[in-house]
Amino acid sequence: MAVYIDKELCKSCKICMSICPKNVFEITHHVNKKGYNYVEAAREEDCVKCGQCETSCPDFVIHVE
Repeated sequence: MAVYIDKELCKSCKICMSICPKNVFEITHHVNKKGYNYVEAAREEDCVKCGQCETSCPDFVIHVE
């Protein structure tokens, strides 16, 4: 299982965090080149591959394999 996040494109909209049924995502304390604290798949092992995060991301930042 893999949840890929393009950290440099993430703008911290937190849609993935609000839509994920398994609470996989968290905001990091790290800042990308755009100046945003990006999300990470902090609990990737809990992911059930529903794909809601991938289809809801407005910037196509997330890819679930």
